[in-house]
Amino acid sequence: MVTIVIAGAAVLGGNDGFLYGLAFAMAAVGLLRYYSHAAYERFRHSARSASGARHFERLAMLGAWLTAAVVTTFGTYSLIRYYNHPISLLGIAQTIGYLAGLSGRNTSRPLVTKVQVSIAAAPFSLALLWTGEPVHVLIGLTVILTMLLTFSSARILYEVFVSRHMTMRTLERVANLDTLTNLLNRRGLLRSLDEIAATNASYSLLSIDVDNFKTINDTFGHDIGDDLLVALGESFENLLKPGDVAARMSGDEFMIATRRPPGEAVELAMRIIAHVQSQRYVTNRNLMTTVSVGIAHAEGGNSVEDVLKRVDLALYRAKADGRNRYVAYSPELSAEHDDRLAFEAEMREGIRRGEFFLVYQPIYNPRSGTATHVEALLRWKHPTRGMVSPGIFIPIAEQTGLIKVLGAWAIETAARLAMDLPGNVRVSVNVSPHQFELDHDLVGIVDAVLRRTGLAPHRLILEITESALINEGTAVANSLRRLRDMGVGVALDDFGTGYSSLSYLTWLPIDILKIDKSFCREIETSQRAHALMGAITQLAHDLDLLIIVEGIETEAQLAAVRKFSIHGIQGYVFAKPMPEADLRNTIGDRVPGMRPGATGKDDDSGNAAPKNSNVA
Repeated sequence: MVTIVIAGAAVLGGNDGFLYGLAFAMAAVGLLRYYSHAAYERFRHSARSASGARHFERLAMLGAWLTAAVVTTFGTYSLIRYYNHPISLLGIAQTIGYLAGLSGRNTSRPLVTKVQVSIAAAPFSLALLWTGEPVHVLIGLTVILTMLLTFSSARILYEVFVSRHMTMRTLERVANLDTLTNLLNRRGLLRSLDEIAATNASYSLLSIDVDNFKTINDTFGHDIGDDLLVALGESFENLLKPGDVAARMSGDEFMIATRRPPGEAVELAMRIIAHVQSQRYVTNRNLMTTVSVGIAHAEGGNSVEDVLKRVDLALYRAKADGRNRYVAYSPELSAEHDDRLAFEAEMREGIRRGEFFLVYQPIYNPRSGTATHVEALLRWKHPTRGMVSPGIFIPIAEQTGLIKVLGAWAIETAARLAMDLPGNVRVSVNVSPHQFELDHDLVGIVDAVLRRTGLAPHRLILEITESALINEGTAVANSLRRLRDMGVGVALDDFGTGYSSLSYLTWLPIDILKIDKSFCREIETSQRAHALMGAITQLAHDLDLLIIVEGIETEAQLAAVRKFSIHGIQGYVFAKPMPEADLRNTIGDRVPGMRPGATGKDDDSGNAAPKNSNVA
C-alpha cells in the first residue's frame, strides 16, 4: 500500500524520479520482509537452533527499520520539494499513519520500537518545523511528543507483554503436566504423540499399570500411594533416553513414548518390570510393587488413536495373564477383543431373551442321608453355541458388570424355589466380588428379595470365595455382617485353594466352611491329605462353623470323608446338578450309603464326572 501511495505521488509530481526510486525501494523492502517471513515459517517447522532464530530476528529488525527510513524519506521529501502541493498532504498523511501504527506494535522488542520510531519521526518532524507554517509546526510538535511518549511507554508495554506471555506459558505448562509427578499428563502426551505422528516417524508406546494399587491405597493410605506414584515416575524418567517421553495418564497408569526400535522397546519394558519389583522404601515403608506393561509399535501413518487402542489391548492381556509381565500387541489381540465384544453383545441379548437358567445340586447330611442344602448354579444355553461353560461366560460377565444383573436374578430365582422346598432345606447362591462394589447394593437387593418372596432369611446362604476379599476385604466383611444381622447365612467356598484362608477365619463373619474338592482327590490314599482334613475339621468345629465337603465323586472318597465330623457332603457320588423339576421330585428322598454299613451310589457310568463351575 505504501508503495502505491509513493508511486502515485511520483505520477502527480510529473514522473518524479526520486519518488519512483522510493517506490522501488519500498517494494524491495516489502519483498525482503515477505521472503524472510516465509523462510522463518519453514524454519519453525523443522529442526530449530538458537543461531537460526537470531538470524531471522535480525532480518525482521532490518526490514522494520528500512521501512521506517523509506516512509520518513517520503514524508520529508514531499514537504520540502512539494510545499503547498497535494503531494505534501500525501506525505504527511502516510507518515503520520505509519507512526500511529507503530505506537502499539513491537511491544516484545522495546529497542526495535524506539529505533523504528526515531527513524520515522525525527527527520519528518524537523521538516515540518522547517516549513514554518503554524499548522505544520503544530503537527511537528505533536509528532515529537508522540515519539517521546512512545519511548516512555515502550518499557511498560514490554513488561505487560512479558507478564502476559509468562502467564500463558505457566498455564500451558499446568495444562500439560501432572501436578503430582511432574511428568506429562494425558493432554501433554497426546500433544507429543501428534507431533511425532506429523513427522511419519515410527515409535513405540508402553502402557504401565501398577498392580493392585488400590490395595496399597487402602492398606497404607492415599499419601503413601501418592508417594509411590512419585517414586515410580522418577524411576521411569531415569530409564529414559533422549527423545523418550514419559507421562502419567491417570490414577496408577503411566505411559512412555519412545522412538527406539521395537526390540529395544521390549527391553525397556523388561527393565521397568525388573526395576519396579525390587524392594523400595517409600516414606520409610518397605513396599513390594509390581507393574504390568502393554507395548504397541506404530509405523508412519498409524493414527495416534489406533496405537492407543492397541497398547490398551496389550496391557489388558498382560493383567489378564497374571500381572507383573509385559505383552506386545499382535493382531490376534484385536481379533480376540472383537470376539469378546460380540460375545458380550450375545450375553446381553441372552439376558433379555431369558437364555440363562439355574440348576441345583443337593447337599446331603452324612448322618440322616437327607438333603439339607441346595446350591444354585448358573448356566447359559445359547441358541447356536449350545451350552456355554460358566468358565467362559462368568469372567466376561464380571469384566462387563453383567454379573450384577445375573447375580441379582439368581438370588431371587433361587429364593422363590426355596419357598417350594421342605422348610428344613436351605438354598445357597454364589456371589461375585463385583456384587460388593459400591454401585451395587447387595444388602439392599437381598433384603428386597426376602421381602418379595417371603423366604425366611436363615434359609438363604450366600457363598463367597477368597477372591472377593483380595481388594475390598473390609468393605466385603462389613456387607457380610449386615447380611448376617438380617439372618442370612454366609459360606466361604473353595476353602483351602487361596493363600491366606486361615487368616480370614479370624475376622470374616461366616457360618459355613466349604472344603474344596482338591482335598478329597487323594484323601483315601494320602496320609498327608487325611491329616490335613482332620486339622481343618477340628479348626472349624472350634470356631463353631458348619463343614461341607465338595466334589465327592467316588465311593472311596465318600468312605474316607465319613470318618470326619462333617455336616454336609456334595458331589456326583449322590447327585449331579439338576433342573428345578427334577429337584422337586427328588429333594425329599434319602440317599443310600450314609448310615454306617451302607454303600454309596455312583453315577450310571460308574465314573463320576468332575463338578462343573459353581459360580452363580
